[in-house]
This record gives sequence, C-alpha cells and structure tokens, in this order.
Amino acid sequence: MATVEFRDKENFMQRAAAINRRVEGIVRNNTMAGLLNNNFKKWLGDSAMSPVKLTEELDTNKDGFISGDEFATLLGKMTGERPPEWVVELVFSFVNANVNDGIPVRDWMAFLAASGMEFPDELFEEKVEVTGAIGILEDAYETGQQISVSVSFNVEVVAYEFSVFDNATRQEIHASLIPNADMDRPDFDEFVIELDEAGNYTAELRHLGVRLDTHMFTVLPAPVEPVVEHVEEAHAPVEVHEAPSEPVVDGFESFVAHLESMKLRSEAQAAIGESATYGVSAIVQSISRTLLGVDQYRNGYTAHCTTEEGTTFRMMLKPTENPPAAGQTYEVALKPHDWDVALKQLICLEA
Repeated sequence: MATVEFRDKENFMQRAAAINRRVEGIVRNNTMAGLLNNNFKKWLGDSAMSPVKLTEELDTNKDGFISGDEFATLLGKMTGERPPEWVVELVFSFVNANVNDGIPVRDWMAFLAASGMEFPDELFEEKVEVTGAIGILEDAYETGQQISVSVSFNVEVVAYEFSVFDNATRQEIHASLIPNADMDRPDFDEFVIELDEAGNYTAELRHLGVRLDTHMFTVLPAPVEPVVEHVEEAHAPVEVHEAPSEPVVDGFESFVAHLESMKLRSEAQAAIGESATYGVSAIVQSISRTLLGVDQYRNGYTAHCTTEEGTTFRMMLKPTENPPAAGQTYEVALKPHDWDVALKQLICLEA
C-alpha cells in the first residue's frame, strides 16, 4: 500500500462523517444498498483486522487506489463468491468514486471509519502550532532608505503574509503574500521594503490569516544636506591609532542556553546588549545573501552555522569575494546582535 499520511484527526473524522451522510442518503432510497452496507459493516466488525492491515492486503498493486477488481475480491471473501459488477459500482457510489478510477486510499480509510472501524490516535499527524517572528534590525530609518526584513518560522510553511500599517491612520501601506517557492527557505525569508513617508509603523506577519508577530519601527525625514562653501585649509597630519579589538571571551554555548531560557524577547535583547565577543568554531550549513544588513555588513552574506555542540546560529558577514562555503568549518570571533524568537536562534555579527 502506498504510504498514507493522515492529517489531524478532526479533519479525518469530518471527512468520514461526510461519507456517512452520503451513504445514509443512498440507502434511504435503495433497499439493496442498505442491505449491502449492513452486511459490509458486520463483516468488518467480525474480521478483527485493523484498517491499515485490511487496506494493505486489499491494495495489491500498491498504487494508493482501491480498484474495482480489488474490492470485488474483498466482497468475494465476505460472501464466498465474486459479486456482480453492479454491486461493486453501488459501493463505489458511497464514496462518490467510479470503478474505472478506483477509490483513493484516503477516501477508502474515511469510508472504513464511517463503517464503524476504529482508528487509533497514533495514526494521525500531531497538530503543530505555527509560530513566526519578524526581524528588523534597526528601530529607526530615514525616508527612502531600504529596510532589510527577515521572517522565520518554527516549521515549514506553504506561504505567509507580510503587511505594514501606519500607526496614526491604521492604513495598510504595504501588503504581500509570499508563496513557499519564492522564499529563501521553507522556514525563512529575507527581503527589503522602502517607505517614502515619515511616521511610526507596525509590521505584521500572518500565516493562514493568523497573526504571528508584529514589530514597530520609525521612519524619519531624510536630512537636508547643507550647502557649504569649500575653503581649503592647511592641516597638520593627524596620527591615527587603531582602537584595540575587543577580547575574545569563552562561553558562547552557555550564553545561547541562557537566552533560550528567557521568556521575553526584551530580556534576551538586554542580555545581548551587554554580551561580549565570543570565539566560535562552527560548520557552515548554508550561505545566503544579506540584502542590506547594518552599517559595514550591508550587501554582505549571512552564514547559517552549527557548532560542534549542536547550537545553531546565524552570522552576518562583511562583504567579501570569498564567503565560506556550506560544509566548511569556520573559526571566527563574533558579537551577538539579535534574538530570533520563532527559531530560538541567535543572530550575530562577524567581529
């Protein structure tokens, strides 16, 4: 039998109830259909077979459909003789199928449930609640400046909605529906937006109409460059001293574990603001282009990494002609920068 992945039990039982209502409508006006349906239910009850075992034996060619011939064989076992064609066609009408096409295994299973067979809970997929988070690295931007946005989810999604609202008018000024095929990964996406009017705004992330996260930010008027008359002056040479780099501090794994234990994003951000620079050795899982980034990381790369201890994190790299490749072990000093709530993942900057 072809593999059957059941949806959540509630949807499956709704399908079984719909088939049961169809059967009741047919047998109400057809005595032979009622007799056949009752005998079939009795045989199922006496067979002591599970619905999966019964279907595995019935779907002899393993194509995921119950053909007319396969079902006729089952009825032959029930009655001791092969049934006429009209009997098979009548039963197929219970699930609105025809003999030539066969009954899809999913509908066949729902028909068995409608006929009284029990389906244990372990046959059904566990219903997973989808969570998501918006990542906008800065709190304020200027009009006309491109704003780098990332969205992430705890599971793969088929699509998501992203909108931006003007807080003063609650008017939606940006809206997009992004399908899975256009995302960077099925659980992650990065893009840019640009706003031409100053104001306070709220970005909103939705999945199947359910709001998952919001993020507030401000757009300020772009400053007007003053006209300055250029006057050449003689200057003494200025001696430039490089600032000493921050010391590399151990404890990256324990710091990430500390962030994971926090319930509020604000707490995580406060801890990140006080964090040190860490020396980390990690394996690069994938590389994506950072559309904007912040300051010197604009138009660089984002490395999705995993440490030897199994901790995953994202690291924004400065623009380079030779970014690390997937599968490469990368040793780097990095500075924690942001916390991705949905993935419980730290976003760092290459130090």
